[in-house]
Amino acid sequence: MMMTRASMGAMDGAALDEVVRRLVEGGRGGRQVQLSEAEIRQLCVEAKRVLLSQPNLLRIPAPVKICGCVSFH
Repeated sequence: MMMTRASMGAMDGAALDEVVRRLVEGGRGGRQVQLSEAEIRQLCVEAKRVLLSQPNLLRIPAPVKICGCVSFH
């Protein structure tokens, strides 16, 4: 069964901000954060919406220096 935003009970911006705040605070203390299935689904829907709205390629003027370390285990 395909769940639509309406059938999941769409989160308003304030509710979504509250879920993100709980996750950030829990992550700082290394604590688990309890989320309902509906909260997790809505986070996924909103994350997908944001990611799809962003370009997957960026134009960067040359020259470009890439620094970092890659480790394969």
